[in-house]
Amino acid sequence: MNNINTRNLDLNLLVVFVTLWETQNVTRASERLALSQSAVSHALRRLRDRLSDELFVNGRGGLLPTPRAIELIGPVREALAQLDGALKGAAPFAPQYEQRKFRIAAGDIIEFLILPRLVAQIAHEAPNVIVEVLPYPQRNDISSLLENGEIDLIIGAPGPTSASLRQTPIISVPLLTLIWQKEGLTQERLPLNLYLERPHVMIEMHQRGENVIDDALRAQGLARRSGVLVQNFMAMPVIAEQTGYICNLPAQIAHVFAQTFNLSCHTPPLDFPAPELHAYWHNRFDTDQGLAWLLQKIRQSASGP
Repeated sequence: MNNINTRNLDLNLLVVFVTLWETQNVTRASERLALSQSAVSHALRRLRDRLSDELFVNGRGGLLPTPRAIELIGPVREALAQLDGALKGAAPFAPQYEQRKFRIAAGDIIEFLILPRLVAQIAHEAPNVIVEVLPYPQRNDISSLLENGEIDLIIGAPGPTSASLRQTPIISVPLLTLIWQKEGLTQERLPLNLYLERPHVMIEMHQRGENVIDDALRAQGLARRSGVLVQNFMAMPVIAEQTGYICNLPAQIAHVFAQTFNLSCHTPPLDFPAPELHAYWHNRFDTDQGLAWLLQKIRQSASGP
């Protein structure tokens, strides 16, 4: 038996082989392949030399396969079909049949703003898909975690990225200011002097991007008082209820927390820019249909019911 090194084998020769098998005629094979008859004949000669077998001989009804050709046709057809399927790509993403876990790194604000609606949508459309929310990583770990697939998406504040990362805006987060209901404030906008005098429950901005509140105050030559720094948004209204401190929360959830913790909602004393949250992924997954579907579901969940 001949030892054939497939690394040096022209795959086009195998395509010619299968076409000759199916047409049993050099002329018809050349027409199907859009090649000249001489090119087909030359390909057959090369394949005969490589395999040390005639493969096809002339018969009354056309080309007849040799035993070696009969032995080869099944495996060659299967190999070419598998290669063709691989080059065409995976089957279209079908949420209802997919079994997959998506890993999203994000802060707790995403769990309140987006996750409930996202999980409801996924449960309806893709019952075997699971979403796992992971802690927001250190900034210098973001690119490697996305590249190696440990994390599918990261959702956070816009920031510097590498050329290998993609990003898209997900949601704008306007802020409202919360304070004790028993203060009895009736005005929609919180007074600036009270905002500056009263200590604030502040979210630790480590790895969360710029602080639009302090930047806006600083531009006016002002600064707020820090009463306490916390790691997650959920702690802010709890502490505000107990202390009388001020806290600033996304408008999408501020009223819910205000009712729960006996706080009142107000427009901030200055017009703070609404922070944006972006989704990040690595460009090696640009063609991942499942990831594209997840991003679509996230955007729909962020836009509300």
